Amino acid sequence: MAATEDELAKQRVQEAIWTWTGRLITYAVTFGFGFFAAWLLWGAGMTGAPVLRQRVEQMDAQIIDLKKQRQDIDGQKVVCNGRLDQCLNDLQKARAAQAATP
Repeated sequence: MAATEDELAKQRVQEAIWTWTGRLITYAVTFGFGFFAAWLLWGAGMTGAPVLRQRVEQMDAQIIDLKKQRQDIDGQKVVCNGRLDQCLNDLQKARAAQAATP
């Protein structure tokens, strides 16, 4: 009777080990597939890292172009403000000259 209880206990332990081993393998396969699918979709897919790298290069080039345009526009603004100040000064001088002549 003791031998059958020992065998029964041993059998229960083996069943528990196989049950948990099966569960762990199932979890590992599930998570492994999930990580693989994520890598395919986001790591190397249509919207993945290679595409994003190209977009970053394009956006960097666009940013550089926009910065150059802004510098050009700032230069034009400085020139226009200088010309406006010159015109205002000339206008004030003309008004002063007109007011001085009776």
